[in-house]
Amino acid sequence: MTSALMDTKVDALVAALDEDIRHTQSALSQLDRLRSLIVKRDDAALEELLHALQQEAESRAAAARRREAIRKDLADELGCDLSAMTLSALKDALSGPRRQAVADRQTRLKSLIDHLKREYTLTSALVADCARFNRSLMRTFFGLDAKGQTTYSASGAARHQADAALVNLHY
Repeated sequence: MTSALMDTKVDALVAALDEDIRHTQSALSQLDRLRSLIVKRDDAALEELLHALQQEAESRAAAARRREAIRKDLADELGCDLSAMTLSALKDALSGPRRQAVADRQTRLKSLIDHLKREYTLTSALVADCARFNRSLMRTFFGLDAKGQTTYSASGAARHQADAALVNLHY
């Protein structure tokens, strides 16, 4: 590759990083929307969000493949191993406005990824709390408490405590 070709590849990588930034921002807004819809218990909107996520997954995978191909080309041009071709390594090999463009994208992506990790943790905690609360309601409603509401007579016949649950499943 020539220097002009490397500049073209760096410009393509910057464009790919911009696309990654847009995808990460989209993921952040989707996590926010997911939490909102869970709290509102809007099943129809949750289905729409799931469908949108499935459609977007293909676009994200294609962007990742493009970025990796560019990364491989840049690693070949710089004569380094693909695993060593990081944004920091590329930034060290560049100068001028392209170096600044890569540095800006790197900083922005780090910030967004940190924010995404926090939002993911919050969303996971909300989903876990909802699941715990639903299990607790089910145990209370149907008398499925872990303490066991079944006792046995001297003859071995099971006796279920009918007053232990809001709904008696034993007729």
